[in-house]
Formats: sequence, structure tokens, C-alpha cells
Amino acid sequence: MFKSLTRSIIVVAALATGGTALTAAPAAADGLRFGITIGERAQPVHGRSYRGQRDYRDYREYRPACQPRRAVRKARRMGVNRARVIRANRRAVVVAGRSRGDRAIVRFAREPGCPVLTFRRR
Repeated sequence: MFKSLTRSIIVVAALATGGTALTAAPAAADGLRFGITIGERAQPVHGRSYRGQRDYRDYREYRPACQPRRAVRKARRMGVNRARVIRANRRAVVVAGRSRGDRAIVRFAREPGCPVLTFRRR
């Protein structure tokens, strides 16, 4: 009796795994994932690791885009006196002022670090 019970359990298990393998093959193309989650998933806080220590690796990812105030500061560091914003849109910030006695116009991109697009003296 025990032999027939174990044989039937083995046959059922073999059929179940074979059937699962046949039906899981087309689903593998969809990127099927399995996982176990207990509780809520921990979300990292900006600038902090999961354990609460400072994380200095990814501070550059979260730098804000170029703001007009930053563009004016950078233009002053580049030697533009009396720098002021004359135009700002979603793509660029244009700063005008004086450089070496002539009018100067500097155009900055709205990206982290305010990269210079053009610098003209007239």
C-alpha cells in the first residue's frame, strides 16, 4: 500500500513539473519574476543609505538645473561685470553685462553645472 502511494505521488509530481515547464516556456519571453517580500520595501532617502549613513556617491545625480541666479554668478566668475539676466526659458538662461569695456552676452544651458552655450562680445 505504501509503495503504491509513493509511486502515485511521484507520478503526480512529475506530471505537475512537466506541465509547469511546458506552460512556463512561452511566459519566459515576458520576463517572469518571482520574489518574496516581507513588510514594506525600504526606500532610500536622498543622500542617505539604507542604514542611515551619508552616501557621497550619488550627490551629482540630484543636482538641480541651472537657475538664473547661478548663471549670473558663473558669468561674474567668467569676468562679466554688471551681469544680469535678460532672458530665461526652459532651455537656456541668457546673461548680459560688460567684459573688457564691451557688451558681453553669455548663454547657459538649463542643465546641472550651467554649461556655457555661447559667449559673445560686441
